[in-house]
Amino acid sequence: MALLSLLFGAMHFGTAMANGPDAAKAFVALDRIFMFIRYPSSINAVQIDEKNLLKRIDFDTAVGNIEFKDVWFRYPTRKEEFVMKGLNLKINSGQSVALVGESGCGKSTFVNLLMRFYDVDQGEILFDGVNVKEYNLHDLRKAISLVMQEPIIFNYTILENILYGKLDATNT
Repeated sequence: MALLSLLFGAMHFGTAMANGPDAAKAFVALDRIFMFIRYPSSINAVQIDEKNLLKRIDFDTAVGNIEFKDVWFRYPTRKEEFVMKGLNLKINSGQSVALVGESGCGKSTFVNLLMRFYDVDQGEILFDGVNVKEYNLHDLRKAISLVMQEPIIFNYTILENILYGKLDATNT
């Protein structure tokens, strides 16, 4: 009985050890994920401006003009390469604009900067003539609608998907 127990134990131990290299890779990947989580962000998307130090957007009078003035940007994790180099662009309210280019040329970055998922290294982004850094972040993101390249749609109606995304929306 003891011999069989040792034999089966050794077999299962050998099978478990075959996953050792994968477990080591998983720990390395986990360490890298936590490195990104611990990376300090200059933009606090969770904190609400309770002291009202930032400008609020009046949604009734907002026009929607967007302007990029001499915008230079590089990702915090890739400081050696600029994604945008002196971008100047003005989009007036009501205009349609298509951002076209190969992968990695900055199309998504353009939108991420406008929504303040990142801040520019140099230059400024204006929304109705005001630098986006001066606005309350919740108001700014509420004023701009964003549909990602590959939107996630729940297995419900369009109305129900909108109600999931906009908590204060009504069912009428």
